[in-house]
Amino acid sequence: MKKNFARIVSIFLILLLIKVNFSTEYVFASAGFSDISGVESRESIVFLAQRGLVEGYSDGTFQPFKTVTRAELVKLLVQANFDESAVGAGTDCFLDVRDEWFARYVCFGKEEEFVTGYGSGKLFKPGGEVKISEGLALSMRIFQIMVPTAKKSEQWYVPYVTFAHTNNIFSKFSYVPGVSMNRQQMAFLMHQLILIKEGKKQPTDVRNSRSSGCGKIPPKVAPTKITIGGIDRNYITVIPRDYEKNTPKKLVFAFHGRTNSNEMVRGYYKVEQAAGNEAIFIYPAGLRSGGGYSWSSPGDPPYALRDFKLFDELLWQFADTYCIDMDHVYVVGHSLGAWFTNSLACNRGNVIRAIGSLGGGTSWGNCNGPVAAMVWHNPKDSLVGFNQGERARDQVLNQNQCSNERHDVEPRAGNCVRYIGCDAYAPVLWCPHTIDYAEWDNSYYTHNWPAITGPAIWEFFENLPD
Repeated sequence: MKKNFARIVSIFLILLLIKVNFSTEYVFASAGFSDISGVESRESIVFLAQRGLVEGYSDGTFQPFKTVTRAELVKLLVQANFDESAVGAGTDCFLDVRDEWFARYVCFGKEEEFVTGYGSGKLFKPGGEVKISEGLALSMRIFQIMVPTAKKSEQWYVPYVTFAHTNNIFSKFSYVPGVSMNRQQMAFLMHQLILIKEGKKQPTDVRNSRSSGCGKIPPKVAPTKITIGGIDRNYITVIPRDYEKNTPKKLVFAFHGRTNSNEMVRGYYKVEQAAGNEAIFIYPAGLRSGGGYSWSSPGDPPYALRDFKLFDELLWQFADTYCIDMDHVYVVGHSLGAWFTNSLACNRGNVIRAIGSLGGGTSWGNCNGPVAAMVWHNPKDSLVGFNQGERARDQVLNQNQCSNERHDVEPRAGNCVRYIGCDAYAPVLWCPHTIDYAEWDNSYYTHNWPAITGPAIWEFFENLPD
């Protein structure tokens, strides 16, 4: 299932670019753009383009990952909610809003009192980027979406985030409210609010995170093969004994390393055993490469590793075949499998709830959502340098907007610490363990997977906030 957006969102939003009367930078696009194939919100972008609400650049692109400005947002929101004839031709309503292409829309917003300024209201800052929380708030106000006032113990934006979460617009697990909103996110948000405004989608206060496979009779034999790019890929599937077609289960992907097969890691990870009947497990098999396995091809950019496609297709297949709780998709891995797990956490942060990794680095690109993470690495690791583990740790710290402050947590045997200030739904635990001997034969092996790791990772998953 191509996940319907999982994870986003003082006081503005965006556009997905606007029609500027005097500029040749933008051109009207009635349908598609050259760079939206495979983009999650492609349908929303086309929907808005067909209504004349968004446009692309002169080179035929939409640039879905470009951030949105306050001026762009206001223009889009005014056009989506008010008749053009009512907007007027206002100018000079802020010190930095004169007679630019956005002036009439901003001035109209000021007259209607949904646009405010900075510096005692004198500056609008039209080029300022829109934070997701600000975009959610302003959009819902203009679309007249009624939300309760935030409690004294809450951040001001919580009611807007809650509405977006429960109405399957943006999962609160898929974004940090303080990050900037991009054009594809804005497209999806605007599309959903228009559907609500036109009565084509009814608001709810109960989130539905059930996959499309809920209610379907599962296959008698669990699938173990999928074809990706013309190549058959094998995997082990473990379905809980008590699986029932209408009861959502958590889903765990477990990736093996360069030398150990999926059968081997199923034996020693022990996450499956700790989970009991709570989750479906998938153990993919990497492709043979030289003397080991691989999850990528030489030259793959960090944002497009070969087997991201394998993950995507397996997630879609299982979500459409079994009843999966899409708010609880987890990934674990050791060694090269940890590298791939950490890389997925960055590049699939909008669908992955949490990871547990040990002894791996990462291919760090432009991460797209917060991911709860428990990262293990032995400082003496002789196969994967400790600096690689630190790089993986720093990726999720940056991704989840954590501070450098930390405090000790269980399991103490792993020397684990928890960082302060992370996104509320995406804590980060760092475990620089010093368990130097392998439990299976008591040999000195600093790249080993300690017996406490699997149960600790599952406990971390189970204790994440809802």
